[in-house]
Amino acid sequence: MRAALFKLKRSVLLPAALSGLLTAPFAGAADVEFLHWWTSEGEKKALEVLVEQLENSNLDLTPVPVLGGGGDSAMTVLQARALAGNTPSFAQIEGPSIKAWDAIGILYPLNEVAQENNWNEVLYPLSQEINTTQNGYVALPLTLHRLNWLWINNKLLKQLDLEPPQTWQDMFNAIEKARDANLIPLAIGEEPWQIAQLFESLVIATGGVEFYKRTLVELDPRYIDSDTMRFALSQLRRLFSLRVDGLEDDKWDTAAKALAEDRALFQIGGDWVLGDLLARGIKVPEHVGCQNAPQSHNTFLYNMDSLIFMVSKEFSEREANQLAQVLAAKDFQERFNQVKGSIPVRMDIDLSNFNPCQVKSYEDFVYAQKHNLGVPSLTNSMAVNPVAKKAINSEIFRFYRNNSISEDQMIKRFISIATSN
Repeated sequence: MRAALFKLKRSVLLPAALSGLLTAPFAGAADVEFLHWWTSEGEKKALEVLVEQLENSNLDLTPVPVLGGGGDSAMTVLQARALAGNTPSFAQIEGPSIKAWDAIGILYPLNEVAQENNWNEVLYPLSQEINTTQNGYVALPLTLHRLNWLWINNKLLKQLDLEPPQTWQDMFNAIEKARDANLIPLAIGEEPWQIAQLFESLVIATGGVEFYKRTLVELDPRYIDSDTMRFALSQLRRLFSLRVDGLEDDKWDTAAKALAEDRALFQIGGDWVLGDLLARGIKVPEHVGCQNAPQSHNTFLYNMDSLIFMVSKEFSEREANQLAQVLAAKDFQERFNQVKGSIPVRMDIDLSNFNPCQVKSYEDFVYAQKHNLGVPSLTNSMAVNPVAKKAINSEIFRFYRNNSISEDQMIKRFISIATSN
């Protein structure tokens, strides 16, 4: 793959930025192709904001949606298209893979866009770190998502005479009570990335931020092989034992739909859940409330959506930078994040018109950055390389679904993956 992509780079990579790169008009309506995995109700609403932004700049968008909320399927499609020399104009991307794609040599640099928009001054340091390489800015940051949210159906909580859970023992008590009332206690789609995302919150609750970093970011075998990890795994197994049927399929947005329809009490997941609830007309936080996942305190478990602009014969560096300039606009980024449920990646956007859950997310992010409590999500491609991530997600899912796999067996497999990367 690497050799083929370097060949592609040599044959189609255009010279450095032309004079007037960002200000020259588009030559008529230009078609741009966008590969992404925004397919839920809330994500489609956010995509409409992006489409409108491009249409206002005389650009026609051809979206290429790839089903799969975790993005693995989309990345497989992107890799196949890159090998075939048929890259889209731009694509949704997350985390360390930005640097991997840039190393291959098929991303257009965005340094002129960055300078024009003062990214070094207005972007959070985290946004800068994730979207730069030795070549400068090679991706456009768009959303900052928090993953360790607990979404609560307030109507059902009151119906069951419960208080919002502060600990995991509170959660288990509430789950048992909801199950006895023939409700879905914890709405979750059973895909590997979703179960692994749930496990991340359990690891934080069990061992704290430093333990999370040692195990799910650094993949340190000394910490993976510990009683703390065994306890986190046992808690995950306990959750499986308390699950009930009731979801039509295994998608995260089906779980959010059950929450919205008063069929489910809780959901643990990223703030894209908020975007989906808002798209369904649900009042948040009145109907469905938000709070930190139990015992995650002020921890901010994050991922970030970015956009990469890809080298091809049909899409020049000039066009890539013009497109990036349109999507870097402050007012667009404000509108997009409002709909998506996320918070902006830049510091100069007023959140007074955002949902209260987004304002809470922003406040917790600022606190977490100040106190070193921000941690990248393994599940959502922010912490480790894609191969290790996929393998770990798969093993966590197997453990969750298969009672015959012991905690020690899971830890042994986890360490095997960790030491092979």
